Amino acid sequence: MSSVPSQTSPTYASDEDILVHAGGDFASLTPSWQQMAAGSDGVFAPGSPWVLTSVSVGFQANGVSPNQVVWLTAPKSQFPGGGVFLAVDSVSGNSVTLRRPYKPLNVGMPPAPAAGLTGVTFTINTLDPQIEEASYELKQRFAIDDSTVAGLFRSSSWIYDLQVLRVATVYSVLLERYTQESRTASGDFDRKVTRCRQRYDDAVSRIQLRWGAYGNSAEPTAIFSTRLSR
Repeated sequence: MSSVPSQTSPTYASDEDILVHAGGDFASLTPSWQQMAAGSDGVFAPGSPWVLTSVSVGFQANGVSPNQVVWLTAPKSQFPGGGVFLAVDSVSGNSVTLRRPYKPLNVGMPPAPAAGLTGVTFTINTLDPQIEEASYELKQRFAIDDSTVAGLFRSSSWIYDLQVLRVATVYSVLLERYTQESRTASGDFDRKVTRCRQRYDDAVSRIQLRWGAYGNSAEPTAIFSTRLSR
């Protein structure tokens, strides 16, 4: 019997989604104790500028998965300033294939030159636990039950477009993380807490769920679906 706390599946967002909304704050918002992989021996082989390999780190064995985020910070000549964030496209053994966030594979400037690159410092931290919790809260709010027998239109698999839940999940996670990290008067996290709360409230108020393959298998369900009468 597993000692891991119960978790909901599927979830409605990924680290990549969080990155797109959080930008450079992603590194500060992902706790180091939720680290999937890290090292300073990364290599981009000649002719493979999107494939990061490491002798010391088994990415697949560590549980690194697609849509997680890799933070490349060295060598500084290639990754200046705060470094570069890339999304994981696929994982195999000691290698991860990367891509630009929200872009198909091999689109955009590669992270390494065609001649290759060595001594790459990389970090992969995740917000998977927070994403799972936020997804569960939305399921509770909108009566989505993934244990429901197929055909009752209440499981995630019957939702016509899961993207309607993505932004709410993202801003639920960001609100939680900005709030936890906003412990002093310095910086701008306090203002971002307010902004994330506004974005989350707005996203939740606009959620409307449609069910079935064509989105017409049941009446639309939303937080304001119930009518009051006297």
